[in-house]
Amino acid sequence: MKRSIGMVFGVAAFCALSSSSFAADPPAPAPAPGAQASAAPAPATPVADAPMVPPAKPGVFTATKKGATGYHLVVAGHKFTSRDDIEKYLAWRAADLTMADKGTWFTFTQARTAADKVPAPKRDPAAPRHSFKMANFQPVWRYKTKGAADWKSWSPYTGAAFFADGIKAEDITDFEASADIVVRKGVMDDADPLGYEAGAVSDLLINQVSPPV
Repeated sequence: MKRSIGMVFGVAAFCALSSSSFAADPPAPAPAPGAQASAAPAPATPVADAPMVPPAKPGVFTATKKGATGYHLVVAGHKFTSRDDIEKYLAWRAADLTMADKGTWFTFTQARTAADKVPAPKRDPAAPRHSFKMANFQPVWRYKTKGAADWKSWSPYTGAAFFADGIKAEDITDFEASADIVVRKGVMDDADPLGYEAGAVSDLLINQVSPPV
């Protein structure tokens, strides 16, 4: 009997100690009136991918329709960099325009005269294909130099050295490189030395070009 009474007192004491221990832990404070949990930051708005080739300023590139499928293309600027830079940009624009016009390839028309000395390229079924005939993409040029009132012309078919070879770049105040193309559809004529597959030319040049200024 004494043992049972002792056990009762022991359990009662344990409960009392437990109650005092739980009471010692204060409840979590309630949020202040009007307070709100901080919201997670809104996801950033994705930025549209910038074009691989910067857009040209007004007047730098013009395309004039010639007949049903032809175009006269001109790239103009005031700060001459190099012949390669500008002619590649013109070729890329030709390819871009061809694809925009639902064409698959284009032919470049050489602006020749009876006085030209450089022979025209001939059809060759074994010639390089598609985008690898860039040596045949040869625009004609016009330019002005400091102090000159009139434009001068240069053609790659006369055999004369490139006009800028003997002029300082900073002395060229204005220039134009122009080309005539015909947009074509369907399977490309691989033997045409002046035929260019638009997609291949674009892929070749898109990381190499930017518009002149």
